Amino acid sequence: MPGKVSNSDRMTRILFIIGSAREGSFNRQLSEIAKGFIGQWAEVDYLEPTSVPFINQDIEFPVPDEVKLARDKVDRADALWIFTPEYNHGIPGSVKNLMDWLSRPLDPDDPERKSTAKGKKVMLTGAGGGKKTVFCRTSLKEILEFIGMEVIDGEGRGFSLDRRAFSEGIWEPGPEVSEEIRQQAELLRNAVSQ
Repeated sequence: MPGKVSNSDRMTRILFIIGSAREGSFNRQLSEIAKGFIGQWAEVDYLEPTSVPFINQDIEFPVPDEVKLARDKVDRADALWIFTPEYNHGIPGSVKNLMDWLSRPLDPDDPERKSTAKGKKVMLTGAGGGKKTVFCRTSLKEILEFIGMEVIDGEGRGFSLDRRAFSEGIWEPGPEVSEEIRQQAELLRNAVSQ
């Protein structure tokens, strides 16, 4: 049945992670476009990576409540969709920190080192400068695959912001942006229905 996860009677769940904490974030704008495309076949929830404390093995067991909440959201999701800017040629610290927590074993005594990240499907999208977040998305893809996640659509899609976006904080994504997001939404739908 379209819009359903196989072997389940519930709606597909997609968890959005926004790499920018800025109010009026351009990447949050992208997520709203994506939500418009997937809202008919999936429930969308958000995980704010800034809500998770910096990783520290001294506080790993028992896990902090914020990390448990993040892991629970990821565990319930059929896939993640990360919308992220690029900071200084790289991944925002909050996103990297979240992935570090998700990669850690759930039980220190588990010889298989099961983690929340392992086997989880994930899609990447980013809005940024002239290079369209390519360095961030490339690094993030490598990290996600290393921690056992299944990256859909390779390095994903990136979008270049114009000068007005940076100077005035206003960005009006055109139809070509919506079309690429629509394509990603279809790829994600196909991936979670398999």
